[in-house]
Amino acid sequence: EIVWQMSHESQIVPIKATEIEYLYNESVIVKRRFSSCTEDGEERMESVVREIKKYEPADKKSFEHVLILIQTSKAYPLIMSELQSLNDITEGFSPKAEIRWGLGINEDLDDRMFIMLVCSRHHINT
Repeated sequence: EIVWQMSHESQIVPIKATEIEYLYNESVIVKRRFSSCTEDGEERMESVVREIKKYEPADKKSFEHVLILIQTSKAYPLIMSELQSLNDITEGFSPKAEIRWGLGINEDLDDRMFIMLVCSRHHINT
């Protein structure tokens, strides 16, 4: 399901299914979905980053792979300053983690932004 969604919903900056087949062999996969919900003049990317930080896994450094799917509507595309906020999302992951991101269109979003974050690793920490 994750491989399909990542590869089919990242039309602008694609993530190819063949590039993320490793997911089939991972021992631990954490998938979280976020939709912007702005408050008090906050930018949509700020609201998503705030939510991601609130619900990030405690063992963030242990993940070997990080996938980020970003979706916006055509009327409200991703802008450069929002893309720069990807650093805020990937901050705290292991420097050795492989981080990939894709960008897609979802017209149902209107002016909102959707991000799916998938963290995975092959080894189970004991």
